[in-house]
Amino acid sequence: MRARQILLLTAAAFVTMGTAHAADLTVAEPVDYVKVCDAFGEGFFYSPGTDTCIKIGGYVKFGTAFGDTDFGYYNETYPGSKWDNFYTEASIQLTASSVTEFGNLTGFIDMRAQTGNQGNFSASAIQVVNSQTNTAYLDSGYLQLGPVKAGYFTSLFDFGRGYTDTEAFGSDTTTDHIEFTYATGGFAFAFSIEDQRDRGAVGATDGLVEEDGEWSIGGQKNIPDLVGAISYSSGIVSAKLAGAYVNDAININGSGTAIDPYVADPETGWAIGGGLEFNLDAIAKGDAFFLSASYGNNANSYTGIAGGTSVADLGGFEFDELAAAATGSSWSALASYKHNWSDSVYSAVTGGYASYDGDGSFFGDYSLDAWRGVVSTGWTPVTGLDLMLDGSYSKVEESDDGTGDAWAVNLWMQRSW
Repeated sequence: MRARQILLLTAAAFVTMGTAHAADLTVAEPVDYVKVCDAFGEGFFYSPGTDTCIKIGGYVKFGTAFGDTDFGYYNETYPGSKWDNFYTEASIQLTASSVTEFGNLTGFIDMRAQTGNQGNFSASAIQVVNSQTNTAYLDSGYLQLGPVKAGYFTSLFDFGRGYTDTEAFGSDTTTDHIEFTYATGGFAFAFSIEDQRDRGAVGATDGLVEEDGEWSIGGQKNIPDLVGAISYSSGIVSAKLAGAYVNDAININGSGTAIDPYVADPETGWAIGGGLEFNLDAIAKGDAFFLSASYGNNANSYTGIAGGTSVADLGGFEFDELAAAATGSSWSALASYKHNWSDSVYSAVTGGYASYDGDGSFFGDYSLDAWRGVVSTGWTPVTGLDLMLDGSYSKVEESDDGTGDAWAVNLWMQRSW
């Protein structure tokens, strides 16, 4: 047999053997690569194997503050100190969205945690507790299907408190509530049912209760607040008008003894407020001017006397823990302007005023007037990194305790993604 024929037969044998062995090999499954989802904006991607789009965000923030204040716990703990130490805050934000026959279905959570030193000489109750324990807490979380939104998020009544990092006095409350919205032609009509306890409403006692030698009975009924709002937005102007029927306040009578205990009677109230924002791109791209005002009767957290960005938060209310439940009338107003020096640098200035007038119940004829001025400058040297310098001065004049003030300078850096 010729050498050429031998080589051909040998090659054919190897091919036959390779084909037989190949038939026994497991075929690799196709890889399901992550795909970009552009149905809900930038940053979303499809969860593999589903039609749900996921977005992951968050930030790490490091800051410090120095200044002085006549109010609150700070000077009692650190007499003569002008420095508020350092703090670190972290946030993880998750969004899941999909398209359904009833509209877009979305779920959102923002989990945060802080170290033990909260800057700016003031902190909400939830910040104080969680910064001391270094545990994570829910800053906001909600689910939304079309026009229906439910969860723990910003109250429908709120409309912003300026462009500066430290904000002016005003309604600044996250509540558990359900919200319904109808939007058409630039207008939006919304209605919400909100948990009044998130605004500081005092719950009722179960019969006669004794605490620290004082006896009390009664309190606010567990009735949610009702809030409605109308808003309009165009390329130049945005406006919002909101109103609320509230169940936060109590009227207290009695001396606190077993024979004559404090009797807390529930009081209803109402609030109205609005905001107006102007786009000033004609001056510089991104420039804006904002105005807002609110008035309330037995509704202190809706006007900035109580709540997150409030006079009570600063410490200038004689009954800090009962500021939201105090009966009486209050109002507030603010103006804020933001100017962009470049694509990466901006400055903002905010001025605000708040006033409370007690109605002569348990809180007497107590009244106060409060002012706040703030200047901020922000710089974004690279995408995802923000640096902030913020200075504020606040003053409170009380009817029976004289005048107090506070000033603070805040510095922080934040990496966001």
